[in-house]
Amino acid sequence: MKQRFVTYLLINLIVFGVFTGCSSIDSIKGNDVAASADYSGLVLEWMTELHKQQPPSNEIIQEIEKLTNVNMNVIWVPDEIGADRLNAALASGKLPEIVTITDIKASSVLNSLRAGMFWEIGPYLNDYPNLKKMNESILTNISFEGKIYGIYRERPLSRQGVVIRKDWLQNLGLPMPETVEDLYETAEAFTYNDPDQNGKHDTFGITDRNDLTYGVFKTLSSYMGTPNEWGERNGKLVPDFDTEEYMLSMKLMKKLYEEKLINQDFPITSKDQQKELFITGKAGIFIGNMVDAIDMRDKALKLNSNMEIDITNRIKGPDETEHVWATGGHGGMFVFPKASVETEEKLKKILAFMDRMVEDDIATLLEVGIEGVHYQRLKDGSFEIIKENKGMLERDVKPYYALRSISSSNYKNESDPLRVKFDTLTKDNENFLTLNPTESLFSPTFTEKGSELRKMIDDATYKFILGELEEEGFKQEILKWKKSGGEQIIKEFNEEYKKYQK
Repeated sequence: MKQRFVTYLLINLIVFGVFTGCSSIDSIKGNDVAASADYSGLVLEWMTELHKQQPPSNEIIQEIEKLTNVNMNVIWVPDEIGADRLNAALASGKLPEIVTITDIKASSVLNSLRAGMFWEIGPYLNDYPNLKKMNESILTNISFEGKIYGIYRERPLSRQGVVIRKDWLQNLGLPMPETVEDLYETAEAFTYNDPDQNGKHDTFGITDRNDLTYGVFKTLSSYMGTPNEWGERNGKLVPDFDTEEYMLSMKLMKKLYEEKLINQDFPITSKDQQKELFITGKAGIFIGNMVDAIDMRDKALKLNSNMEIDITNRIKGPDETEHVWATGGHGGMFVFPKASVETEEKLKKILAFMDRMVEDDIATLLEVGIEGVHYQRLKDGSFEIIKENKGMLERDVKPYYALRSISSSNYKNESDPLRVKFDTLTKDNENFLTLNPTESLFSPTFTEKGSELRKMIDDATYKFILGELEEEGFKQEILKWKKSGGEQIIKEFNEEYKKYQK
């Protein structure tokens, strides 16, 4: 307890600037690129979140310092107090050169952007070979009043797809589903045609959980053409639940429920329980994040060595085209306070350093650590984690994920075919994304009441699927939503939308 208290105290002292950067820096003789770069010789403090109980070792930072000749001090802030510490720092104006902001729509962040506390970096991005390649959709999503103030922390725009029992398909002579109708028919066959060939009626089609935001309904409805939270209809933004596609998606889910093609207790099922139904061979279809296929396969093989899993991402809807919902594509952004980055010259040097941070050698350090310590390269160029040092990887490398911005392809694990396919399909999803047009917009009423009002719609959605509410009753819930503040949200989002449309 005493040691943890001292660690906690040390972190807080660092956050308030009592300690200054003091990472040792080794000679970079022979590294002509780093020696001649614009950022060489910089001394930087970088405030970011910590998701572990204790800060990691300084090994990764020391390696980055060798490659860049930049003296770095990372100020680790425990995630549970991150918002409070950021607000305190914003109020005091005492900020390091780089600040990680995870909630870009927090009122304190928006107020600081309006007050001009951070550099607008949009006009500079084309001067840097890596930064100028940033995804335009994600840049739009992190923008504020049409301007770019930070470098986004990239996340896949969409990892959604279908995880399916390939051996069950083969047992029943079925192809991989390609349409929503195919999914329904496959779920029906997995429920009633004995796909595991054990002579018992002990399987069903689709496993789901109590989550309309990330569960089956969200992805299935996007296949049906439903907007992503908000969509444009006749030149005006409307909420997803006030569209014909949302109603058709609810009717499809209701059909799956009534015909017992989906677990009947899905409204009270957790994600772990949802996955367990797939792992143990009760269900044959998992709709959601395709990366879950890897963990589920590894666990399922321990129970049944003959099982096979496959994934797919292209599912055509009623309009014969593919759609899939997208996230904002980011986990916040890195911003640069004017109080500590006093001149344009210094800003340019820091941007040059950030441009260097996304190149393969440093990106690999931030992802899998140091070669020979945390991982080893195989003959085919892929990597393999050193099993006996996996604890070191978790403790001293994973916290540095917080410093990653633009993704790199250098560290992909090509030794697992399913992982390779997941990476390929995730990239392919970018060809038919359904984006949320309000991602970069601000509505005061939505900020204040959005979650509360959405619960009203979620409850009505569940009731419709379970047969407790008819179509007219659902429409009445929409009217109630509008009268309770929803109409004002629609008004505010549309005003913002028109203002910043290109």
